[in-house]
Amino acid sequence: MKKIFYLLGIVSISAITSCKKEHSGIDESNINKIAPNGFNYQTSKDVSLNLQLLTNGDQPIAGAVVSVYTTASTDAGSAVFKGITDQNGNLKATVNVAASFTQLIIDPSYVGLMHNVRANINNNTITATIGGKSGYSGDIVPDAINNNQGPGGSTGVLGTLGLTSTDYVYPSPYTTTAGAVLNTTAYPLALGRPVYLETTSDVIDASLLSYVNASLPESQSVSNIHPEYLSSSAVSNINVTATSDVWITYVSEGASNQNTLAYYTYNTNNPPTATSGGTNAKGIDKVTMVLPNASGVGSGGGLKSGDKVKLGTFSAGTTIAFVLLQNSWTGSGVNLSTQKFYSDSQLNPESTSALKKHSVVLYDDVHKLYLFGFEDMNRQTASTNPGGGASDNDFNDIVFYATANPITGISNTGIPVIDKAGDSDGDGVLDVYDAFPTDPTRAYIYSFPSPTTFAQLAFEDNWPSKGDYDMNDLVVNYRYTFIANAQTQIVTMQTDFTVAASGASFKNGFGLQLPFDASTVKSVTGQKTISNYIQFASNGVEAGQTKAVIIPFDNHEAIIHNPDYSFFINTLNAKDKVQSVTSSVLVTFNSPVSSSGLSIASFNPFLISNLRRGYEIHLPGYAATDKANAALFGTTDDASFVAGRKSYTSRENWPWALSFNDTSFNYPLETINITAAYPHFTDWAGSGGTSFVDWYSNLTTGYRVNANLYLK
Repeated sequence: MKKIFYLLGIVSISAITSCKKEHSGIDESNINKIAPNGFNYQTSKDVSLNLQLLTNGDQPIAGAVVSVYTTASTDAGSAVFKGITDQNGNLKATVNVAASFTQLIIDPSYVGLMHNVRANINNNTITATIGGKSGYSGDIVPDAINNNQGPGGSTGVLGTLGLTSTDYVYPSPYTTTAGAVLNTTAYPLALGRPVYLETTSDVIDASLLSYVNASLPESQSVSNIHPEYLSSSAVSNINVTATSDVWITYVSEGASNQNTLAYYTYNTNNPPTATSGGTNAKGIDKVTMVLPNASGVGSGGGLKSGDKVKLGTFSAGTTIAFVLLQNSWTGSGVNLSTQKFYSDSQLNPESTSALKKHSVVLYDDVHKLYLFGFEDMNRQTASTNPGGGASDNDFNDIVFYATANPITGISNTGIPVIDKAGDSDGDGVLDVYDAFPTDPTRAYIYSFPSPTTFAQLAFEDNWPSKGDYDMNDLVVNYRYTFIANAQTQIVTMQTDFTVAASGASFKNGFGLQLPFDASTVKSVTGQKTISNYIQFASNGVEAGQTKAVIIPFDNHEAIIHNPDYSFFINTLNAKDKVQSVTSSVLVTFNSPVSSSGLSIASFNPFLISNLRRGYEIHLPGYAATDKANAALFGTTDDASFVAGRKSYTSRENWPWALSFNDTSFNYPLETINITAAYPHFTDWAGSGGTSFVDWYSNLTTGYRVNANLYLK
């Protein structure tokens, strides 16, 4: 409300309420509507997620923490949802995202599975499997195949590097990429899948994957969680002590690079001191390619978990070492000129000894194998890496294991033992992925829209009468943070609110109806009330409500005001910008509440107009709370009772509130109608939300009139 004339409205309430049914017979033909009947003005949509995680033997992967991102960002902390798979490897959830998104990114962050996977949204649903015998299925969108031939892209022989005598070869009898790599309809050459894989793949069971994840968790520095793996005394090669057949088995990759894995051998008592030059120069004599493109199916490669290669038969006294050729697969061959990282750390390019190690090897006495993990980025000089990327030191950019017949033919002396999947609190979530590893009642935290950003609500405050539609009478930024247990039940919820603007003479409050019964709440703390018109129950929710209702502030002046307490906060360029304090409200439940089917859209925020508790203003289509004055519906400009209309819309189908999943909506200056600030708002509303879905976030010419926006 922009004027002080609202007193007239208070005087005439009795007359207004007596007319509340008059609109049931509105002549629709004489109304100039901005939107079709039933349009709810939602700038976001609910996406139903049905996800299953499986091992390559189709065993369920339970207790995996899955993050969901929009395609706008996969930065740490920007997940719009987190959840944990159940005992059947399933995760079902409802994720609320901006209506403009057609894909989401799903990241199990679980070694052995694809990472940061794109998935198509089909009819507001994503149904997908990550893992399993095929690697993925459903709405998953595989990464593009590398068809760009770079240096070394010839499908001919690998040859030698420069003028040295170190040979780079494929396993005998293959002498060229064209001969060593499949080129079929299912596996075109660009995928780099070798022809010499064993006919029968290994089955990698869920227990082994849990060991792998406990030992080399995604995006966690080995230096911090397992420094013993990087000890100078830790062996990082295979030392053969009795004649043995040796195989390696691909587990997964945790890299965006398309790396090549190769091996070389030498006498255990005579390790190389140079990467080239042959044995006469104490260098490596021959490097044999194992995995030309060590990337998985769906991630730009052709490998599946369990794919197996026999390295050969080796006699006692032989050391088998490995080398990773960084981002060397070109789509048609191996580029030998790329940066290389060796399991013999003395050969690596870093100058600091503590950073020279690029591989770890761990002994698994349960599964009788040796697990290897490689770090594919220069750990000291990021500028030498693709895109200048820094190492995350998680040592899982290529993960594989070695087996032998007999297994006793490989020495385990000096090799650290694999971490056998610690779960200190017994809740089914590995300690390395558990935000509360010693508390069985809590497992993970997620925030909407993210831990560091806010979503936004914009209100007109003159309901049931129309306003000037500058949508700045109260602008509230908000964030919800949930702490959940391993069963994805919510234990606590914190809501953070700030006021961005108050372009009104009214003193407005703000409430939030939760999608839970009031009796489920144990306590509410942090509400800011200064005007003494809200009644609270003993547990902190508003009294007299069936559903739990919290009141973050009963008067916007509790958290923001101009220095002189004048009207119009942050809506006029002539006034200095004012910062709001934060209302942080913590809701604790008597017992964990189910998040099944829970969506951000099920939370019901509302404005309380000018300290009048019965005057609630909600988003279009949302119900009023038990405290609203029902007599106001259908009066003056409100058309909530008209057949086919949404609640809290006007005769012309205008809303009194809008919601955004971020803060990209720059609200208009004082008295500037939203249509004058956002020319495509009318197009979007008139189409029922099908056109110009990015009307508020698109920064290209023609979408916004900056002169009419508050941009301080």
